[in-house]
Amino acid sequence: MTSEPEQTDPAALVRKAKALGVEINEQQADEVLDYLDAMLQTNEHINLTGVRDPEAAVVLHALDSLAFGLANLTPHHVLDLGTGNGFPGVGVAALHPHATVTLMDKTGKKVRAIGTCLVSAELARIETIQMDASQAPTLRKDFRHGFDLLTARAVARPSLLATMAQPLVRPGGHMALWLEEDADMPEKLGRFRRTQIITYELPEPAARTRKLAIWERV
Repeated sequence: MTSEPEQTDPAALVRKAKALGVEINEQQADEVLDYLDAMLQTNEHINLTGVRDPEAAVVLHALDSLAFGLANLTPHHVLDLGTGNGFPGVGVAALHPHATVTLMDKTGKKVRAIGTCLVSAELARIETIQMDASQAPTLRKDFRHGFDLLTARAVARPSLLATMAQPLVRPGGHMALWLEEDADMPEKLGRFRRTQIITYELPEPAARTRKLAIWERV
């Protein structure tokens, strides 16, 4: 007889993250899962993700975002560019609860939707903003070299992301990109120099090989 898959509660997400190599506590796991639940409910009305199965969403959104813990970075000011449904920004925020985290997307209805999800999950410390990243350094002077970490997942090619990130990330800061296994990861991207390529395996029910590439702005 086939056993039923384990339903992911905070304790289960702690175990899944540990198997990936990332240490989190149940409070951090609870934050991520509360947000994920709110996002999946909102997704029934506004398209935020094509992943409908809750357990697959745990793997492809929550656990994939928490893989940032493998990078061993300690950011203070984080910009999640083209955030879409709020991940990986929410996962990074859970890993670094004392960091400021801003979720940026140019699509207004997505920004309003994820804002509602953040309220539902009681994650008031995470900010949202509707803005085109290419215009951000001009429209928001405080954003110019205002972040020590820029994250992006399934947004654009690394070369284009580096162009947008360059005026936003301060010297010595980092750009972290979630990529498919066969993605192009140049050593140099403008003023960014690649420092890490982290390969990890996501488990069932959405098993796949993923890469997290880190570039430092020099």
